[in-house]
Amino acid sequence: MTLILPLADYLKQLYQAEPVQQDSCFDKFDITRKYAFGEGYLRQIQLRDCVFLDIYNCQDNKLGLVESPYRKHPVELQFFIPVASKSQDIHFRSGEYFLSGSGMAPESSSFLSESFSIITVAIYINYEKFRSFIADPSGELLKNLQHLIRPFDRPTYERYGTITPAMLLALQQILQCPYQDITKRLYLESKVWELAALMVEQEIQINQGSFESIKLKPSEVERIHYAKEILLKHLDNPPSLIQLAQQVGLNDRKLNEGFRAVFGTTVFGYLHNYRMEVAHNLLIQGQMNVTQVAHQVGYASPTSFYNAFRKKFGVNPKSCHG
Repeated sequence: MTLILPLADYLKQLYQAEPVQQDSCFDKFDITRKYAFGEGYLRQIQLRDCVFLDIYNCQDNKLGLVESPYRKHPVELQFFIPVASKSQDIHFRSGEYFLSGSGMAPESSSFLSESFSIITVAIYINYEKFRSFIADPSGELLKNLQHLIRPFDRPTYERYGTITPAMLLALQQILQCPYQDITKRLYLESKVWELAALMVEQEIQINQGSFESIKLKPSEVERIHYAKEILLKHLDNPPSLIQLAQQVGLNDRKLNEGFRAVFGTTVFGYLHNYRMEVAHNLLIQGQMNVTQVAHQVGYASPTSFYNAFRKKFGVNPKSCHG
C-alpha cells in the first residue's frame, strides 16, 4: 500500500522524530533525529532565525507520495551527493543541485521509494536576508539576479545543475566540520554563504550567456574522466598537462577545456582542489603530522604546502590537526 502524505504531515514527522544526538548544551541549534521514513538520520541546524541548514544521510524504505500545495517559499539550495555503499566515502565526480528563488512554489508531488543512499544538504534562507546578501550597497539588485527574489504572488524560479568541485569541497567541509559550539556555528554559516556565493556567480554567468560548455563527444568525456583517474592515482607525482593529454589521446587544449566543461575547473585546478581536500581530511583524522600530509599529497616543501593550504582554507594546517 502506498502512503500518501500532505507536505505538512511529512514535515511534522521529519522534524518531530526522536533526537539521537546532541553534542553539547550549546548545540541546541544542531539536533540529529532519526529519519522517519527509512534508515539514517536528519540533522536540523538553525544558524540564525532566517538561515537553516538540514543534512539528510538516509535511505527511504517506505513507498509513499508527498503532496505539496501552493505555498510561500524561501530561497532554497539543495545538494545531492551520492555515497559509496560500503566505505561511505563521498564521490567527487557525481551529484547535482537544485536552486529555487523566493515566491509562490507550485503544487507538486515527490516520491518516497527504495533508492540508493545519498547525502542531501539543504539550505533555506529568508528572502529578505538573501536579498540583503546579493544587493549592492544602495540596496539595488543586479538585473541578472532579480529573478531570485520574487514576491509571494509570483511563481518561484527553479533550476537544476551539476555540483562543481568548489561546491563539493564546501559541502565536504560542512559534513566534516571539526569545530564545536559557537565556532561550529560560525564555520557552518560561512560555508552556507560560500555556497550561496558560488551559486550566485554561476547564475550571473548563465544570465550573461557566458556559462557555456564546449561540445564534447561521449568518447571525449570518457577520456576526460580517464585523465582524472590518472591524476588521482599519481597524486604525489602527477604528469604534466602534455603528458596527460598524450596518455588519454587528446591535445592539451581540448583536455583543459574539457575538464572545465565536465568538472568546472582546469586540470590542475582540479588537482589542487583534490589535494587540498585530501590534506584537510588527513589532518582532521590526526594520524599524520603536517609534514607527512604535505608529502602524501605531493608537496616536497612543507612551506609550499602551508601557503597553499592557508590560501585555500584561510587557516594554517596545524589548526585542523585532530
